Amino acid sequence: MNRRNFFLKSSLAAMGAASISKAAEQAKDGGSTVDEMGFPVTMAPRHDGCEIIWAVNAGGKPVKGYIEYGETEKLGETMKNDGWGLRPSGDKVIKVRLEGLKPGTKYCYRTVTESYDTKKPEVKKSGVRTFTTLDPAAGKCKFSVWNDTHKHYDTVKKLEEMTTAGDFLFLNGDICNDWHTEEDIPETLLENGGIEMSAKHPLFFVRGNHDIRGAYAGKMEEYCAMPEDKPWYAFRQGPVAFICMDTGEDKPDDHPYLFGRVACEPMRKEQAEWLAKVIEQPEMKNAPYRVLFCHIPLRWTNETEKRSYDSHSKRSRDLWHDSLVKWKAQVVVSGHMHRTALIDPTDDFPYAQLVGGGPKMDSATVITGEADEKEFTLKCTKLDKSLAHELKLKPLT
Repeated sequence: MNRRNFFLKSSLAAMGAASISKAAEQAKDGGSTVDEMGFPVTMAPRHDGCEIIWAVNAGGKPVKGYIEYGETEKLGETMKNDGWGLRPSGDKVIKVRLEGLKPGTKYCYRTVTESYDTKKPEVKKSGVRTFTTLDPAAGKCKFSVWNDTHKHYDTVKKLEEMTTAGDFLFLNGDICNDWHTEEDIPETLLENGGIEMSAKHPLFFVRGNHDIRGAYAGKMEEYCAMPEDKPWYAFRQGPVAFICMDTGEDKPDDHPYLFGRVACEPMRKEQAEWLAKVIEQPEMKNAPYRVLFCHIPLRWTNETEKRSYDSHSKRSRDLWHDSLVKWKAQVVVSGHMHRTALIDPTDDFPYAQLVGGGPKMDSATVITGEADEKEFTLKCTKLDKSLAHELKLKPLT
């Protein structure tokens, strides 16, 4: 067996049965084009680019990589710079940031992975994929939200079947059951049971409380991307402004269960300072519709009920509420409770709270949003396609 065919068979075995047929369809020229263990993932889209992330199966040895891209399948452009004067590289995962692209434009790309062999480098290319950059000036916005999938890959598969293409897919936390090994991370973020989550649209992500648990939680940032290199950020797509916040743990930092490994309280305070500034940016301040994404709800149906965990993040709300009211936030979209809820605005809390379901097939939901100049509709739909909740918003400006 020659080296090229050995690589193809080895990588297919690593991917699992759900991924094999797709990789085999994309393999060309005896294995010169192959998708490795994790699909190339398009994450953290912006109006001028995104980040491409892919796992590498290199036996623990560093390899280097780059992106070939263009507005057609002929590609023609390359991105090889990691920003530090080096080629992007890694022994488990490679990330490449694309910049200088046009807003609202469809691009084609493929990943290229090269060994460090100076005499005859081994080159592996993925199949060609596409993504579309964001466009703050667009007249419409369409997106979907998944939450609390917790590695229930049967649920993920059904969610993917129900989710139609849009401007982005938002993963609203708790994609895992704590990070007990580093291998858990690419398996969950980049492969996800053989489901190519960014095939239809690029991904955004905020962490849930389980996503910051486990001995390997600190490695997660190597396998995902955030638009502003922080686990909180803001962006505009068409008429909708989105602010994405990290609610952290559902217990205080000094709780014995957390073993002194988290520092969520200073993180929430830093976000509060950032939030007070970001709501003054013109693209945020003048948006017709305004949404906050965060994993743990800021409001819950029964806030006096005694639990061993927080049903809502009062610690976050106490710090962020005034800025959200000043910004005229219309709705907070969350997960965490594994059951749905829609809480109407009140005088004290002038923003609605929409909460998605849980990881099991009978409780999971997909939240969809569609906005134009006249109306913004949010729907929370169960896997049997029944409607759990619907919220209609009118433009603020």
